[in-house]
Amino acid sequence: MSSGASTLTGWTLAILGATTAGFVGSKYLRPTGKMRYLYLLFIPGWLLLGISMWFGEKVVRRAIAAAFAVNDQHRLMDIGQQMNADYEWQRLFFQMALVVFACWLIGLLLWWVGHKES
Repeated sequence: MSSGASTLTGWTLAILGATTAGFVGSKYLRPTGKMRYLYLLFIPGWLLLGISMWFGEKVVRRAIAAAFAVNDQHRLMDIGQQMNADYEWQRLFFQMALVVFACWLIGLLLWWVGHKES
């Protein structure tokens, strides 16, 4: 579970970097008018990715705590249940962020297809 959380955190960092680079360096494809508001979708997307990373970090911390609770089965079970819940939350927020960025990408694609260059 800890390695899965770390993998999702890695994907989260990659998406954060790619969206930031796309936002800052997209001079070649910049919507005009009201379509520029489409970029406001980055804010909830980044927020959801940040929350996903936070839950992923909790999973890793709980895995470390489990190493110290090897002799206490009750505590180990409690840590395991909390890890499972945190991992589910991490995945949920990651998936919600992907939906937000997919909406941005679909909107940008629709703009690009319908856009007439002058």
